[in-house]
Amino acid sequence: MPSTRALSVLLLWLAATLPALAQAPHGSSNADAAVQAEILTLRETIRAAVAAQDWAALERSYAENFSHIRGSGRMDLKGDRIALLLSGTSAIETAPEDELEVQSYGSGAAAAIGVSRIVDGGNDRPAPFRWLTVYVRDGAAWRVALSQASRVAGRR
Repeated sequence: MPSTRALSVLLLWLAATLPALAQAPHGSSNADAAVQAEILTLRETIRAAVAAQDWAALERSYAENFSHIRGSGRMDLKGDRIALLLSGTSAIETAPEDELEVQSYGSGAAAAIGVSRIVDGGNDRPAPFRWLTVYVRDGAAWRVALSQASRVAGRR
């Protein structure tokens, strides 16, 4: 069942990163500069791949077991998400960020947390969504492992 799989992935990620969080010095919630730059570069690589309609580049940017949980609760797996991105649908990967923070959890995991205005399919107007994207290092490359987006309540 996909929702159980996504929850399992999230719980495993939390179990792996909580010890690093507990050992992190107080006030070190910002990613170190190198990891932050690498994550921002990957985000731009994904945007460029979408603009170029480059399925292969997107395949390389996402982990094999990637999943995204939409605000509606629907889950997209890797192929679903790439197809959605290439369809031109508004998504957290391509929308400009109103807010963005990148956090590093050691050398192998990072998270980006942001708010972006995404066109709501129900009324075709942009609405703010708060999102979380988890990145894992696979060898020398960063990959998107898991993401989730939820509409920000009460904001338009």
